[in-house]
Amino acid sequence: MSTSPISAPDELVGHLAARVARRDQPPPPDEHTFTPARVRQRLEDTLAALVPGRNARGRATQAHMCYAFLRQEACTAAQLAAAAGVGRVAGSHAHTGLVRAGLLRFAYEGPRRVFRLTRFGEDWLLAVARNEHPPVAPLP
Repeated sequence: MSTSPISAPDELVGHLAARVARRDQPPPPDEHTFTPARVRQRLEDTLAALVPGRNARGRATQAHMCYAFLRQEACTAAQLAAAAGVGRVAGSHAHTGLVRAGLLRFAYEGPRRVFRLTRFGEDWLLAVARNEHPPVAPLP
């Protein structure tokens, strides 16, 4: 007699064990998840809930402004507008919405008004950049 009936259950159990082991492993990370375009798109998507009433162009401007804070800690209004590729008036509307949402705060450093992320803004931006769930906005 052949031994295949005896080894067949062992083989099936081995396949099941391999399938269970693969099930518990996380999928490999998407190498394109952290490209600038994907991060800015996630920023736009999550800004829609934080800053209601903005159109897609306004959210894109705000997303570019938030992305600038990944590179530097503080930005002037002119730097934020330049990062978003808009004029100073449109930049002013955009960063005002981010201040109202609790993501940015400003202080005067000499003659310039400098914007920085709030504590919530830092946590929020880090979570969105990492592709995690952002924290809930604090109540006003």
